[in-house]
Amino acid sequence: MSIPSGAPNSRTLPATTTTTATTATKATFNQPSIKNAAYPFNKAAADAILRTSDNVDFWVRRSILAEASCIFEDMLSIPQPPPGALNDDDIKDGLPVIRLTEDSQTLDKLLRLCYPIDDPEFTTLDELRPVLEAAMKYMMEEAISLLRNRLVKLGQSQPLRAFAIACALDLTQEAESLVPLAYTAHCAFVDELKDISAGVYYRVSHYMAKCTSPKHAASGTKKARPVSIATSILDPSPSPTPATVHSRADSAETVPSEFLDSPTADVIFRTSDAVDFRLHSALLSLASPVFRRMLDDRQTEQSSGLLAKSSSDSANACYGVLFVPEDSATLASLLRHIYPLPRPAPPSFVALKSLLTAAHKYDIVSLLTFLRSALQSYLPGDALRVWALAHRFNLSDVRAAAAKSLLRVSYQELRHRYVEELEEIPAADYFRLLVYHDQCGQAAAACVLAHALAYSGATPFDSTAVSPSPAASPSPGHTHQRSSSSHGTSDTPASSHRRESSHRSERVPAPAPDPARDMRQCAPSKKRSSTCHVFLDERSAEPWAHFRAHSAPRWWLMYVYKLALVVRNRPWGDVALDRGLWRSAMTRAAECECCRVNFLPGFREYAESLGGEIERAIAKVKLEVGTPTTSANKP
Repeated sequence: MSIPSGAPNSRTLPATTTTTATTATKATFNQPSIKNAAYPFNKAAADAILRTSDNVDFWVRRSILAEASCIFEDMLSIPQPPPGALNDDDIKDGLPVIRLTEDSQTLDKLLRLCYPIDDPEFTTLDELRPVLEAAMKYMMEEAISLLRNRLVKLGQSQPLRAFAIACALDLTQEAESLVPLAYTAHCAFVDELKDISAGVYYRVSHYMAKCTSPKHAASGTKKARPVSIATSILDPSPSPTPATVHSRADSAETVPSEFLDSPTADVIFRTSDAVDFRLHSALLSLASPVFRRMLDDRQTEQSSGLLAKSSSDSANACYGVLFVPEDSATLASLLRHIYPLPRPAPPSFVALKSLLTAAHKYDIVSLLTFLRSALQSYLPGDALRVWALAHRFNLSDVRAAAAKSLLRVSYQELRHRYVEELEEIPAADYFRLLVYHDQCGQAAAACVLAHALAYSGATPFDSTAVSPSPAASPSPGHTHQRSSSSHGTSDTPASSHRRESSHRSERVPAPAPDPARDMRQCAPSKKRSSTCHVFLDERSAEPWAHFRAHSAPRWWLMYVYKLALVVRNRPWGDVALDRGLWRSAMTRAAECECCRVNFLPGFREYAESLGGEIERAIAKVKLEVGTPTTSANKP
């Protein structure tokens, strides 16, 4: 690499590191090759070297970087190496080498924003984000200002990505300015959703609802309320020295006396609400590897003389006092699963959440197993909270059960449901939950359509797809008559009897199901003056176009058509027995003389069988976790 003319020539700047033969041989085997950056960061007049993570050396001037960044000013304040110092990891050609975590592309653009040369161009958010993060890390005010403005401009074409980046970097002003545009793009998945909380995504997706609320309409303004960009809820930090230690009498009602008055205790746990638990290190170490490390560290501190026992409270505790961030109620519930004491279920979801957080933190396996079942007891009422909590702690079986339970509610209801646990999980996974619900709706609606087409004869009918036996799955037109048995019960469609002239009746094997033939039993004919067959009009959904040209019993066609619409939004098998749909179909079927005789007695079994088909179709849809769903169009 040549030195520009006019540069000082007192020191030759090589393109790569030059060392003695012995050093070069060693570097060949032990170290990656180190290159020099391009102009203008290769001048011999430099007085410091910045080495990137991909081993590119930037020869820079301290005075320029010190003016641009107070962080660099401190980093470069180290004294110069003495003249003639040998090259090593920290010195190169007599200059100090400062290692940075940024790569060469990021540092090149960052330094160009500081030097009196043309600023670099940023055409994509992928180029801008790492440079903006580095500028904020090194507190380069002018560079930060330029990059923030560029972030908003690039956000015009990719608003949701730019909004998520602004939230992740805590750029409140830019995030709020991008909210209206981000709302228009919130239905598309972007990788940056992993950087913001589901709570933030929820507020963005409901931005227009806030704008058009009655409160804002009355005030005559279209400006929405500010959208919080908080990306997480942090646990409160433990208090190192509680001001007041509660007496035993104050906590006797909530904390078992075994934790407060044990004469054989050898360690004290002091909670965030200043309650002292006198415990046994042997039990704690067996139950939790985290407790074991805490006790080992305390023992090491005491043996090395770094910590001396001086408190009268710890006179009988060889480990002294250890502070824990949990409150006394949570710690008492946790310890019940370590000590041989009764183990009642948490009294509320909030208590369960606190206990689950502590159990996960301290890695108490037996308690985590207990809490899995306790968490599922809140289904289906608190399904979204259960799903969020299970996802946060990676309880895969509970998460799957909660996601399945959420199919009981409509897609719109799920989108408008908010719980505080959404603030604690990534928006990307919340997006995948919405996609899962939508995909289940698509599968359920497609199942009903395939069922309808098969029964109408438009596609080949597979009797095994409905039920293992025809008796459990009567088709809409299966004929049946009253049995002459002495019990007076009615037969199912698959077990109809043929009455003979004699007093004895002989059971005739049921014929193979032929839904297309059965559908025609109520069709218009010369022998039938009236029929309940109808066609769908042109306003019907396009996938149902077959029924615009082929008739079917009105009550059945309306039943399956409406069922497909309902399960598209609420994909749950029991919808097939929805009281409104079921009664409407029964009422309309009773109006037709043919259908009233041939189908009504077996309709419930038919609906249950159809619900089973829907459940099997939904079971094939899998909830993705941690994998981008870029093909999804509707969250």
